[in-house]
Amino acid sequence: MATAPRPARRVVVLADSALERDSRAHRVAAAAAGAGYEVTIIGRAAEGPGCQDCREDGAGIAPEGVRLIRVAVQETLQRRVLQRPRPGLLRALAYRSAESCAYRTALVVAHTALLASRRAELDVIHRPLPVKAAARLGHGGARVRHAVRRAWTALRSAQYRAAVRRRAAPDGLLDRLATTTARLLLGKRCWRRLDPLLLDLEIAYGPVLDELRPHLVHALGHRTLGTAVRAALRAEGTGHRVEVVWDTTAKTEPSHRAAVARDAHERTYVPLVDGVVTVAETYADRLRERHGLAARPAVARNAPPSSASSSRSGVRDRCHLAPEVPLLVHSGAVGPARGLLTVIEALPKLYDLHAALVVPDPGDAYVRVLTDRAAELGVEGRLHVLPFVPPAEIPGFLASADIGVLPVHRLPAQQVALPARYFEYAHARLPVVVSDVRVLARPTLEIGNGEVFRSLDTADFVRAVGAVLTNPRRYRKAYDRGDTLREWSWQTQSAPLLDLYSRLLGPR
Repeated sequence: MATAPRPARRVVVLADSALERDSRAHRVAAAAAGAGYEVTIIGRAAEGPGCQDCREDGAGIAPEGVRLIRVAVQETLQRRVLQRPRPGLLRALAYRSAESCAYRTALVVAHTALLASRRAELDVIHRPLPVKAAARLGHGGARVRHAVRRAWTALRSAQYRAAVRRRAAPDGLLDRLATTTARLLLGKRCWRRLDPLLLDLEIAYGPVLDELRPHLVHALGHRTLGTAVRAALRAEGTGHRVEVVWDTTAKTEPSHRAAVARDAHERTYVPLVDGVVTVAETYADRLRERHGLAARPAVARNAPPSSASSSRSGVRDRCHLAPEVPLLVHSGAVGPARGLLTVIEALPKLYDLHAALVVPDPGDAYVRVLTDRAAELGVEGRLHVLPFVPPAEIPGFLASADIGVLPVHRLPAQQVALPARYFEYAHARLPVVVSDVRVLARPTLEIGNGEVFRSLDTADFVRAVGAVLTNPRRYRKAYDRGDTLREWSWQTQSAPLLDLYSRLLGPR
């Protein structure tokens, strides 16, 4: 008698990110769904409380056959840390909470309006001269008291905001001392105190994982690691086995406190995972040595699929540029270390060249820094800021540009793995101009698909861009030689990941 087919194994891809922009989550989910698994992606909701199943309104966002769930992460514990900072001796007058600061500021605004109304009343309403003189004298005293109160409130508010900024990136001497003390006293458990956001994620994602009862959780990034492992332990306590795969990459933490919290969090939970995936061979070796892993982590670069869908509107159309106008594009997050000021500084020397920045948030504060600098140089009309497109559409969206740029500075995180944007430029068949960061410069020089310039050197960036624009066909033809694009495709890169799934879950 024939046996019934085994139900599809359930895989959850867990991401601490907005799902519309997380290309890694989409690609992992698409590969798992294509291999026959029942796949759900869990990520952050943009707004609204609770958990929302977005299969109906997520058309064009989730890969085909994948369920998408957005969860609101309230960040209650993290917000308390940021909104109730420890001012210290240098900011002893700071308000102790965001509520107090907002209340006192609003009170000053209200009293300002009341005083203005009172002054108008004294001018408009007729009173006997002695009464009017006494009223004006009292009003003058009230204005003096209000001026003192407003200055006092402004001082305390300024100190509170400074304390919040310091708490968001705690790297002072006292902060380092407190971090070291927490690590000595609490050991590996110090992450609970040093990074409360990790517990906020447990509050948000833990019940969803318990309800889904997956057979495998693919945890993206270090923040979701503990949540996935704890969910697996709870499930195993009820007799349901859950495999945990941790997918990580090198990342520079913003402060010493964050770095210590990440290290403690990883050392607590990495020994309990069933498999590790990363994006570069060098980082895989580093992970194995650091955590004493029995096997070398699987390597799956975050490359787009070779048959990525084309975008409905390319970057050139979105910038309203004719085909003959030269256009370079930078796709990805912005920040001082990304080197984009070099691009802005070069625009006056590149005449009719336009630059498009495809960014997660066009309203980001650093985007304003870039646009303000472009305005100072008189090239704001040649700088275009565009929002991200869905991950599957990125190569097709970028293909109408002439050059893709990656002008990053030399930082440790950039020395480990080729970024996803490099692969997306390649699948868009764009010539590239990259800084002399080793991991970017080496493949560019080997393949011949672009030019390398000295990091932070505007004149050398101008030279590199000019060389590409002089003969773009030469650099595009580099992609036709060998199996570069096939090797840099998600179909090839996801094979080790699916092999790991098979070993953990059995034959598909």
